[in-house]
Amino acid sequence: MIRRNIPAFLFLFSALSCIVIWYTVYYYEAPRHLAIHFFDVGQGDSIFLELPNHRQVLIDGGPTNAVLAKLGNAMPFWDRTIDLVILTHPHADHLDGLIEVLKRYEVGMVLESGAAYATPDYDEWNKLLRTTHTRVVYAHAGQHIMLSKESGFDILYPFENAAEKRFTNIHDSMVVSRFFYGSTSVLFMGDAERPVEYQLVGVGAHLAADILKAGHHGSKTSTTQALLDAVRPHFSAISVGRKNRYGHPHQDVVDRIAAAGISLFRTDTNGDIIFESDGMRMIPLP
Repeated sequence: MIRRNIPAFLFLFSALSCIVIWYTVYYYEAPRHLAIHFFDVGQGDSIFLELPNHRQVLIDGGPTNAVLAKLGNAMPFWDRTIDLVILTHPHADHLDGLIEVLKRYEVGMVLESGAAYATPDYDEWNKLLRTTHTRVVYAHAGQHIMLSKESGFDILYPFENAAEKRFTNIHDSMVVSRFFYGSTSVLFMGDAERPVEYQLVGVGAHLAADILKAGHHGSKTSTTQALLDAVRPHFSAISVGRKNRYGHPHQDVVDRIAAAGISLFRTDTNGDIIFESDGMRMIPLP
């Protein structure tokens, strides 16, 4: 019985091997663009970037392990590494999914503010960082994280190293970054609120970008007219949960974005939002 089935097993094994080989060849040899995924993870943030050189970045992880399924769809099934993880701040709706990611993926580097914040979730995160020996870099303005010759992150905020410092409002330690690929760019505001926006505008930070990831899920605390005037984006993305109890995004924010002629995308109505860039143009995918 076993001998009769050997040819079938060999055929199946050969077929599967061919599929894996050709998928691998296609993945690594096919012309590629930058892909930016604003994952629909409910009321929280999670953004995944994959560069043409196959380097991968995850910014925040949302409030649950839903990010794992999203990564499984966006990444090749054999890929269990992420080059860079950015934690904008340690609120649960940005942090908790990252805890699950850190348990299942090998992370090359974590960038965060390191601000003091006493919660069980953040304690677990810091313990995992220690036990996995993950490299941690504390963000501050002026840092440049290059991912290729033509792409990387410019860190715009916090202005000074916030590691171990206490903040009345943890949003005031927000990691704000501007990602660029060629001549295209994205401004990631995390949950930054008006005071941070005004500081960035006031110091003349380089804020211009094709895409604005609107701060704080479209809350009325963020996305001021001053920020919109400085960024002048073509597109804005709001990460927000369906029928959330906070009333996000606030209608004033939606109206301001519309009045500025900016195309708005929302995870509560659009689901996952994907943009591609060839280094010259940023294009939303249907």
